[in-house]
Amino acid sequence: MFKKAATVAFKGETRLRGKEGKRLREAVALSFGGEEIAAAILPSKADVVVRKAGGGTNVQFVFLDGECMFVQLDGKAEIGAGELMPALPAFWKVGAAETLLPCVVIQRPVARFVFGGANLMAPGVHSVLPAVGSDSMPREGTLVVLRAIGNPAACAV
Repeated sequence: MFKKAATVAFKGETRLRGKEGKRLREAVALSFGGEEIAAAILPSKADVVVRKAGGGTNVQFVFLDGECMFVQLDGKAEIGAGELMPALPAFWKVGAAETLLPCVVIQRPVARFVFGGANLMAPGVHSVLPAVGSDSMPREGTLVVLRAIGNPAACAV
């Protein structure tokens, strides 16, 4: 009757020490637009934990004080060496969704269907905004963030 919550079984957990945390902050600053953003998402004295997903996948999740901030799809690479994909709490810490990734603004009535798991179709798109500091629009296959008209918070990646 009700949709069951999806759970991820983690097979390992590693706490990042000072040097590893600094390397992760540098990777975030390089990928997402500067030291200010990296400091907002990953403060220097925060408890950063990397968890690997079980079940035959090579995915790593970066947790900050119990909240997932980044997902690295290449789990065999060093943390920060592969492509980091920000999770929703990372966008919420920064504030405006366009600061990290290009933004697709959707119409408000469409948002509830996207929350339910529907794919986004072209009629539901209101506009596309480039990332802050970039003039180019996102290309096909580029990671983007979704937000609804009138709401600056990200609702999907």
